[in-house]
Amino acid sequence: MSDLNDACTALATAASAVTGLRGKAYVDDNINAPEAQVFNRAFDPRLVMDGSAVRTVALGVRVFVNRLDLRSAQVAPRGFMEQSGATSVLGALEGSDNYSAGVNFVVVTQIGQPFETTTESGTYLAVDFDVEITL
Repeated sequence: MSDLNDACTALATAASAVTGLRGKAYVDDNINAPEAQVFNRAFDPRLVMDGSAVRTVALGVRVFVNRLDLRSAQVAPRGFMEQSGATSVLGALEGSDNYSAGVNFVVVTQIGQPFETTTESGTYLAVDFDVEITL
């Protein structure tokens, strides 16, 4: 069975399959947009498959794009929010070809609305993808 670190690494690797997107398995103040960072979300630790070591955890993937001006910042994340295609984060995260042994199932349960955020490295527009991953 995989652990949470393995799950975070798997999601970051899958996000990196998106054209032009860099994936990180952790939250970092230094952003090189466009970039996807995996973060922890609240989950019920009792969500295990009966009689096995398989469990489901909730994680998040936050995609950052540069906020140069309001219009371009709103347009930039839309490709990442598509259902499919080369820039679809949902397609990459749910794509079974992007995972190795230890990851049984991945589903994106929600794509959030874009929001502005500021870190040490600048101001960005970000979109959260809520993910459930079965290990």
